[in-house]
Amino acid sequence: MKNNILTKRLSKATSSTHWTQRRTVAIAIAVLGLLTVLIFINFKVMTHETHLASGETVLLELAPVDPRGFMQGDYMTLSYALENEILDTLEKNRTRDKATDGYVIVALDNHNVGHFVRLSDDYKPNDLAANQKAIHYRLRHGSVKLATNAFFFQEGHSEAFEAAEYGQFRVNDKGEPLLANLVNEQFEVIDPKNLGKRTGQSVD
Repeated sequence: MKNNILTKRLSKATSSTHWTQRRTVAIAIAVLGLLTVLIFINFKVMTHETHLASGETVLLELAPVDPRGFMQGDYMTLSYALENEILDTLEKNRTRDKATDGYVIVALDNHNVGHFVRLSDDYKPNDLAANQKAIHYRLRHGSVKLATNAFFFQEGHSEAFEAAEYGQFRVNDKGEPLLANLVNEQFEVIDPKNLGKRTGQSVD
């Protein structure tokens, strides 16, 4: 009888120890996972900030859009004239593989506005003229994507961004574009706080 009682107690103690160990392992795994996510997020933020700070400025002209779909409360949909030029070139050049991504070569004018020159399958910065930049583009479902197709802003500021004529991009040393601001026809970064006034902040 005493042996049975002792055996049951040992069994309960062992079971409790195993449960505690499993719980400790589960907590450790959860904490490790959380730390991994936080490290990844911080890395992405730092990469984003570095891109914005060190990338070269390129302005891309916005393409005409449907006014009914232009503003969506707290963001506006974007399309770029350069995307249409890329697609037209791909359509005309049957020898190019339309299923792959590539680079569009643009020539920058005095205002850093990029104008279409040609397409390239590879990133070859040494083949570019002094005023040229290579910008990476993607092909998705038959459409060309240069970067984000939406610009988010604080609700109630849509009127200020109706004056947008260009997207201001920061292009890094890999040809990757990152949308930084929207720019008006005077080549000034749009600031909703200065609605109805000249911003005084010209594009770099």
